[in-house]
Amino acid sequence: MNPFRNILRLSAGDFLAKTLNFLAFVYLARVLGVALYGVLEFAISILTYFLLLADGGLELWATREAAQGRDLRELAARVVPLRFVLAVGAFGALLTILPALPDYPALKTILVTFGLTLFAQAANLKWVFMGQEKMMRVATGLVAAQIVFALAVFGFIHSPAGIVWVPVLRLAADLAMAVYFVRLFAAEHGSLRLPLTLRGARNVLRPALTMGASHGLALVNYNFDSVLLGLLLGPTAVGWYNAGYKPVTVALAMPVTYFLGLFPALSRTYAERREAFREIVVRSLRLTPIFALPLGVGGTFLAEPIIGLLFGPTYANSVPALQVLSWSAVLVILRGTYRQGLNAAGKPWLDLRCAGASAALNLGLNLLFIPRYGIIGAAVATLVAELIWLTMASYYFYHYVIRVKVLPFLLQPVAAAVAMGICFLLAQSLFWGLRAFLGAVVYLGVLMLLGQTEVRSWVQTRKVRVL
Repeated sequence: MNPFRNILRLSAGDFLAKTLNFLAFVYLARVLGVALYGVLEFAISILTYFLLLADGGLELWATREAAQGRDLRELAARVVPLRFVLAVGAFGALLTILPALPDYPALKTILVTFGLTLFAQAANLKWVFMGQEKMMRVATGLVAAQIVFALAVFGFIHSPAGIVWVPVLRLAADLAMAVYFVRLFAAEHGSLRLPLTLRGARNVLRPALTMGASHGLALVNYNFDSVLLGLLLGPTAVGWYNAGYKPVTVALAMPVTYFLGLFPALSRTYAERREAFREIVVRSLRLTPIFALPLGVGGTFLAEPIIGLLFGPTYANSVPALQVLSWSAVLVILRGTYRQGLNAAGKPWLDLRCAGASAALNLGLNLLFIPRYGIIGAAVATLVAELIWLTMASYYFYHYVIRVKVLPFLLQPVAAAVAMGICFLLAQSLFWGLRAFLGAVVYLGVLMLLGQTEVRSWVQTRKVRVL
């Protein structure tokens, strides 16, 4: 089985799902206005921490266990009840903090309804099929859920008053996805009458929480700035900032899903054959810079027309944030192979160390920069924190897993990215869509001229198919 072809199926499906979600939120940003859209994003930013608390790292841990051949019915019987217990605790914690939150319009109502998605997450068996590397089935579930959400948003929300229905529609979509995976599990693995048990929960939670803590700290880098902006500067700043973040989020959809799909392949090969593990790592390090660097260059030069097209003139303040955050997306992609490799190799504490240092720096810089520089300060804090994470992750992977140098894989994409940037500068008078097309042509053309291995292989494969 070719792991990269399998991962591509998942990435393509999740990209479609994330695109539908992205379009739904672009629509909501226009319908709700900057301030109410900021309230919605502020609520989602808070909810995400409780989703992580309710998961406790169990999804990632269970995916690894499933990939390494554990009995799936026994695994589900231990994981599902534990996730429900954590969901009850997380929902209780969410209700506890409500009085301390700012009195923004409909915020508390939205958060309580959003909180019910904690239980839909607990019932979701997506991790079973991720661990089995059945990526087409995972992709189908992801796309189906986002179709439900997007169509419901477009069909039912037509005014700012509709903001209270957004979490209801999100809950419906999450429940649809959970039902899909439960039915699929029953069809492939027998009756759903599992011998549910909490016995040995401590032994499960200990490694899961280590992996979950790392993921939670990664989330701090991703959205703590939105929470702090909401507390310090109000919902309008959150609306502008998250409008700048939304194109980055959709651009990261395929890479992030690619790494989720890469994790079970790395876990399996690390346990079975280390040379195969090394081959996957090397190819991943060769592929990721090719896709990462154009995001930074494109985001720098095309941020203004992208924001104008998607969100309209009232979101013009989002442009500088998008320009900076585009480069944070580059760093997220470049560190992804190292992060998944550390966890697959049974060294999640090293990933946790990277995440902790990065999150602490992000927290400190946000507290320092946001009062002085607003949303630009938040974006810069994210960029610096991601750079620290990449540096530490590459160092730990090199010294504790396998010795692979990343610089040789960066030289050709960096040269092509510089050429792409020069193309954008020279073509500033042209329509932005044409500039984007020319920039992509120049980027790929330079990679071909330099003989980049993956691009050359792709071109040769296309030639063979045409002949």
